[in-house]
Amino acid sequence: MIFSDIFFKQLPDPLSQQLFQISALLNIKTVCNDPLNFKWLETDEKQKILIHYLEDPHQHAALISSDIIASGKHLVFCPHVDTEAEALLISNGFHGALKVNASVVDIIEALKSIDSNKLYFSHDAMSRYIQTRKRQPNTQRQAELLSVTTKKEQQVLTLICQGMSNDQIADNLSISVNTVKMHIQNIFKKTKISSRGQLSYAFAQV
Repeated sequence: MIFSDIFFKQLPDPLSQQLFQISALLNIKTVCNDPLNFKWLETDEKQKILIHYLEDPHQHAALISSDIIASGKHLVFCPHVDTEAEALLISNGFHGALKVNASVVDIIEALKSIDSNKLYFSHDAMSRYIQTRKRQPNTQRQAELLSVTTKKEQQVLTLICQGMSNDQIADNLSISVNTVKMHIQNIFKKTKISSRGQLSYAFAQV
C-alpha cells in the first residue's frame, strides 16, 4: 500500500500528535505546513491528502478556497459531524470527514479510502447527497452557466463531474496539468462557483 503525503493545517495539537504517530507507524511520509504558506500547492497532487480542521462545517466548508480544493484530496476533522454536514462537505469537494476524537482505526481506514480515490463519509450522507443531486433539474441557470464557457472548458467540466483529478483530466484531454488548472480557474471565475464539489452539484444533470 502506497500512502499519499499528509498535510497538516490548523489542527488541534492532540490530533496533530496522533496523526504523526499513525504516520510513523505506517511509514507514511508527512509534511507540516504553515497555514499561510501555500507552496504545497505546487507539489504533485497525486501524493497529497490535505487534512483540515473545521470547527463548524456548516459555516466554514465553503470558505476553503478553490485553489486549495483543486490541489488534491481532502480529509476534514470536526468536533461534531452530522449527516447534513457530511452532505455539505461532499458538495464542496471534500473526500472524507471524521470527528476529532476518531479512533486510530477510523483514521487509518479514512486515509486508505481517500488514497484509493474513494469517499469516506457515512452511507446516510452519501445517500442524501445522491438523492439531492437526482432532484436537481436541468435548469435555465445551468444552460446560462454553460453558455459562458468554451468547448474545452466544458470538456474539463464534464470530467470534473465524473470525479477525475487534474492529472486524470490532463491525460484524458492530452493537455498539461497547468492547462487543466487554468481552465478550472476560468470556469470558477465565469460561473462564480468556488469548488469542484459545487461544480459537480450544479452540473450533475447537464
